[in-house]
Amino acid sequence: MKIIGTLLALLMCLRASAADSSGICEPSYVPGNGNDWIVLKGMTTGCSTDFITQDGLQVHILNLLFSPENLMAFSLNVTAANPSILIITSTSAQTIQIVLYDNPAVSLYVTNGTSVNFLPRGPVQTQVAPSTKGDAELLQWATDEFRGVTSFTTVRDPKTITFTGMKGSHLPSSCELKSELAAEKDLIELDVDTSSNDLKSCYVEDSGEEVHIINIPDDIRIRHVSVHLPPDSKVLLRGPPHTQWTIHANYDIKLLSNNHVFFNNLTMNRTTAISDDAADIMQKVFSYFNSRSVTSYSEIRLNISAVHLRIGSNMSHADPSIVSEIEDTTSAPSSSSVPIQMQLFLSPDYKSPLDPSSKVYSDKMVYAEISYQTYGGIYFSIKVISCRVRSMALERNMPFKVETCVKKDCPKRLSFSFELLQELPSTSWELECAVQLCYDGIGFCQKETSVKRNLQVIKSYIPSTNQCFDFGLSAVLGIAFGGFMIGVLLTGALWFIKIRTGHAASLRSTAADLSVLSISGCPCGLTKRQPVPTHPSPSENSSANASIGSTQSTPTSSMA
Repeated sequence: MKIIGTLLALLMCLRASAADSSGICEPSYVPGNGNDWIVLKGMTTGCSTDFITQDGLQVHILNLLFSPENLMAFSLNVTAANPSILIITSTSAQTIQIVLYDNPAVSLYVTNGTSVNFLPRGPVQTQVAPSTKGDAELLQWATDEFRGVTSFTTVRDPKTITFTGMKGSHLPSSCELKSELAAEKDLIELDVDTSSNDLKSCYVEDSGEEVHIINIPDDIRIRHVSVHLPPDSKVLLRGPPHTQWTIHANYDIKLLSNNHVFFNNLTMNRTTAISDDAADIMQKVFSYFNSRSVTSYSEIRLNISAVHLRIGSNMSHADPSIVSEIEDTTSAPSSSSVPIQMQLFLSPDYKSPLDPSSKVYSDKMVYAEISYQTYGGIYFSIKVISCRVRSMALERNMPFKVETCVKKDCPKRLSFSFELLQELPSTSWELECAVQLCYDGIGFCQKETSVKRNLQVIKSYIPSTNQCFDFGLSAVLGIAFGGFMIGVLLTGALWFIKIRTGHAASLRSTAADLSVLSISGCPCGLTKRQPVPTHPSPSENSSANASIGSTQSTPTSSMA
């Protein structure tokens, strides 16, 4: 009996050891695809810009997607929207029921082939937009028709869509479709249905070192996963072929994956064959990380092309502020771990950088070179979204021209003209450009970041405050001759008056007084005004008649 008891105890220990050796918690569905330590969000195609038509209208496109099991009905509230053109489209063959809270300043368009029934039933005026084969084609039609698009938003299983009228700052001027979290847009508030079972997960509080597993089964069509992970953790990322993972973190993480992973803008091309079977996954984890247990196991079954996933840690459970910090780091619109810089030049050869203390004349071209620091031979393309100049309360859009570059891996080169600042009072300006780093070949771009430079811009032409005429030699000689002739005529007139009346006229007005070059108040005359002696009348000086001849010759001799 003693031997049998020992064998039973040994078997129980082996069974417990086998259970522990599985090392994985039992995953269960996560309601709403999120809780305190894990959040899964679907990313959809869209964009946001600063576009407004010449009539002051915004142009919005709503692309509606519905799961087969979801009721195709939601409420649309545009009462607070800015004056807009709203285009509604969907690939669904069934009729979409929309409870509309209307706004007369919003014109509704529905694409041909999209069936929409507005409730409550009433005279809702809509216009028809052409049917298109895809998002890009509809975006192109709207851009051609209205000269631009303010926003393109794809919404899956909406319950309520509300346009707030708010608008973000520093948005790009053109709409380029990319994966985004539609719920984070400023112009729109979304309430979507998350009742589907798209996420299974479990978590072990006290597992020692943190080991996390994210598994996407092969029958799920996710292709892009943006994930935020806890610091100092070991992570296995497993997905179907062609899945791409982008990790947002500024700390060390040990990784194992069967797919391409972008971490701190470095591409990890070394992959390991891993099936979607849990037993195979656990074997790879224990072997690679030398671990005995797993902190969390997550299985994603959301059938869309791109998702965003955040996993917390033991620290984040103890301190809620860490969760907030993680979310802020993930969603920062200008976050980029690749150092980007902009250098300015005064010549198109880009050989002599502009010193920050140097002054630039507004009529001179300024050349900019935007570059980044490379890591391990990883190269990106630089996309310039927009550029602005700022000085105190002044801000202006800065048009730019993209300059060509023939050498390999050339930085982005631009040129600017600052003539638009010619009439503005300020001379100290900050030049800022919004840029994106894009991964060549896969069509994925980082979020926008900005690069800035300060410079001094001075006017190239300062108007003269001297209002005098600028005479040439011929004009001076002509004026002198005219003055001489006036003096001769005046002398003759005075002589005639003397003969006829016997009274001498005062010679106070001389030909010199008539010279344009000595007009009172003109600071740029060629000669200074000379005082003219005043002669007394005959009644005051009897000797005036005797000396009349010499007195009359004075103007002529002075002009000579």
